[in-house]
Amino acid sequence: MKNKITVVSALLFFGASFAQVGINTSNPQGIFHVDGAKDNNSAGAPTAAQQLNDLVVTNAGNVGIGTTTPTAKLEINSGTSNTSGLKLTNLTSATPISTGQTIGVDASGNIVTLPNPTAVSVTTAEVASTTGADFNVVSNADVIVSGSSQTINVPTDHKAVFINFMLGIDFVGTTPTGTGAGYFRAMLYIDGVATNTYLITQEPLSTASPNTGGQQLQYTLNAVKELSAGSHTLDVRMRRTLDNGTPAGTVNVCRPISMSFNASFLN
Repeated sequence: MKNKITVVSALLFFGASFAQVGINTSNPQGIFHVDGAKDNNSAGAPTAAQQLNDLVVTNAGNVGIGTTTPTAKLEINSGTSNTSGLKLTNLTSATPISTGQTIGVDASGNIVTLPNPTAVSVTTAEVASTTGADFNVVSNADVIVSGSSQTINVPTDHKAVFINFMLGIDFVGTTPTGTGAGYFRAMLYIDGVATNTYLITQEPLSTASPNTGGQQLQYTLNAVKELSAGSHTLDVRMRRTLDNGTPAGTVNVCRPISMSFNASFLN
């Protein structure tokens, strides 16, 4: 009986003594701890530098490489910024592309799934017109060019919108006496808000009467804008920015004689 008690006691002592296993360390930080360089302290937690050559398995089943306090089932600390420390010998940048789910890392370094990229596609909206109602151009406000207001619907998977407006504008009626080569601005508006896309053109003088303006204006406006998904209204607005001989307060009656609008959405 005495021998049996001795054996049981020895086994209990052995199990308690080896509840944590340390290799190259007498101070294991988990149920299994390998100190690769055998440089850890004999008491307390190893320093961050000492942990870089360690491997630990915790009682939660987490494995840490380069860290003794892993917070995931596998956590690797390479010790080098922007380097994961994980290498796949047979999976490199030369590996043919296969199907599957895209993965990445979040702000904490956890591996997460990401939306797979979609193929680039282009959707266009086009309008062409050769007629339009007359509109009045003044010097103290932007006036919508008749027929230029267009509504586009940006799909949910598109953001960048390539916008192109080409306009031909003619002056209507008798040119006011004393008119000169005024400056006229055409500006792109989106949802009623002015953009930084505009063109200023000087009113050409008539060859028959050198001191008389009233000739046709041509505008081409191009822009790339990032718009949210949904409906948006685009239009072009004009104003006279410099009289240059035109009597102050003059209202220039204008008429669109050509217009081409194109919007392309790129995902």
